[in-house]
Amino acid sequence: MKKISIAVVLVLVVWNLSGCALVKLRQDVRISKDSCLLFGEVVSKSPLKKPIIVVAYSNADGMVKIADYAVLSEPGQYEMIVQEGNYEIFAFEDQDGSFSYHQGELAGYYGKPDKVKTQMGGVIYGLDIILSAQTRQPVSSFTGLLTEFSGGKRKPPTSVGALADLDNPVFSSENGLKGFWEPLDYFKRNGCNISFLEPYDHKKIPILFVHGAAGSPQDWRHFISQLDRTHYQPWIFYYPSGARLDTVSFLLQTKIYELHRKYAFDRLYVVAHSMGGLVSRAALIEKNAFTGSIKLFVSISTPWSGEQRAKKGVENSPAVIPSWKDMAPDSAFIKRTLAAKMEPSIHYYLFFGHKGGGSLFRQNNDNTVTLESMLDSRAQADALKVTGLNEDHVSILSSTEMMQYFKSILAGAEANKDKTYLRSKGYLNVQHTFDPSNTKIPTQMTLVLVSADPNEKDKQFKINPLQPEQETGAIAPGKYKVYLSALGFKTEPDHIPLEITGGHIADAKFILKPQGVVANYIYAATDTHDNFWGFHKELPKNVEIRSIRLTGQGVSRTITPDDKMSDREEMDKFLASSDYAFKNSFVFFDLPSGDYDLTIDAKGCENFTTRIHVQPGNFTPFAPFRLILK
Repeated sequence: MKKISIAVVLVLVVWNLSGCALVKLRQDVRISKDSCLLFGEVVSKSPLKKPIIVVAYSNADGMVKIADYAVLSEPGQYEMIVQEGNYEIFAFEDQDGSFSYHQGELAGYYGKPDKVKTQMGGVIYGLDIILSAQTRQPVSSFTGLLTEFSGGKRKPPTSVGALADLDNPVFSSENGLKGFWEPLDYFKRNGCNISFLEPYDHKKIPILFVHGAAGSPQDWRHFISQLDRTHYQPWIFYYPSGARLDTVSFLLQTKIYELHRKYAFDRLYVVAHSMGGLVSRAALIEKNAFTGSIKLFVSISTPWSGEQRAKKGVENSPAVIPSWKDMAPDSAFIKRTLAAKMEPSIHYYLFFGHKGGGSLFRQNNDNTVTLESMLDSRAQADALKVTGLNEDHVSILSSTEMMQYFKSILAGAEANKDKTYLRSKGYLNVQHTFDPSNTKIPTQMTLVLVSADPNEKDKQFKINPLQPEQETGAIAPGKYKVYLSALGFKTEPDHIPLEITGGHIADAKFILKPQGVVANYIYAATDTHDNFWGFHKELPKNVEIRSIRLTGQGVSRTITPDDKMSDREEMDKFLASSDYAFKNSFVFFDLPSGDYDLTIDAKGCENFTTRIHVQPGNFTPFAPFRLILK
């Protein structure tokens, strides 16, 4: 493992940054401010299991220019980064491995195709594509264009759960360092993903390892080599550690969510080092379908209070690494991440090292992070146990004593499993049809099971919209309300009451009918210096959204956010297709086709108005709305 210290990096960049590194960092940050993260899913029923290429390109009178592309090893989630502009998105199954499209290969567009207009910074969600054999010819076969764009070297697949070799140079410490200094360039080359070191095995408990700043998955060699691989399977999360941490934690959430939808695992352990602890906690405190499956969280040498030298870097460096903004002690990211309590079902253990030093200019530390930061009282409050070791920031990951503690924690987690948990699971046979039958098929469907027990979390399963009948599970026995959710559609019946019993398959049949929907998120407009791909600025607490009004096609509706709603109440509203606004999101359901004016009135912000086109059965995502603060 390469011994690299965050603190040393911070000091060097502020006072001794080399000309070459400075130029690269400035260029990376400059392009980052003009870039937007594109986020979607590719759906296909191809039996070939060939690589899928997703391409974002500009098309000016037949002149095609590639903005970015992604490679998937199977249908599923993709991410790309493009600069501000208008783009078409095309995907195809590369059946012959030519890195170009040939007629007869399964392919598809986002939309018909529809232009995707991006903005500086942030994310556009829901850019989903269905592959089929009837897709019209694209303006280009991309022959040579993809090879030229990638400099002759193809990107690795970013399908979540793709098999990887820890010895691959992409996981090297040098490449991890590049992800710190040039996060945008790193992301465009390598993506941000959870990889498997062995095929998924439902009999083994997955352990997700999350590295820290300037780190890489190879930092976990010692931990992984010591695992009982007959009982545990290691997963590794690899991310550009110089990117905004809100963006990275969001991507971590989506990757875990996709894996949970695919494998329905009921136990996941998370182990994180240094800044990776903050990234992991930010992802784990958000309520998700997988939240109940997270049983163990171990943080090692995490700077919970941030790093004062990151703040100095932001204030004094001629070029600022984006993640420094979030590592500053008073950052909004740290405040928000530590303000929320962790779920009591997550057993959390906090480890820190104290083999370092101290001086008049630097508090006691582990040669990188101060003890004060690692022992932040807000983090300790959630910990079952806090343990200090005579190790520094790097050596703690290869420490024999640390490994003994970790193995003991794993043994304890197994010994204290809920003895009353029903191991005999049930299953659902789900059938769906469309009315009318020629309706355009949606790209995403989710089966939602709401337990009769209000203390139980909702369960969600991914449904293939191209498959009219499919079996899903496993499901803990109990009484549920079963919903089938697809944006742009309502179902008949709206839900089905079912009792799931162990060892049996229940049936659920739904008819989907198109309905017009308008939905989006609301954020604050960012300043030029804070425009980063994947990053959104939350509205200040003193901003009150008074009303969200939608008018047009004989419709006039107004909703006001209800922040007192519980997560269960929000889910009930959504599943019942009932208009609502909650925190920074809102939805209007059951709208006729046509154009609408949407107006947002918020205290402390300029009025916001935009025109939206609605087509039942065809929900079109757009960039989140940004309110300008007065």
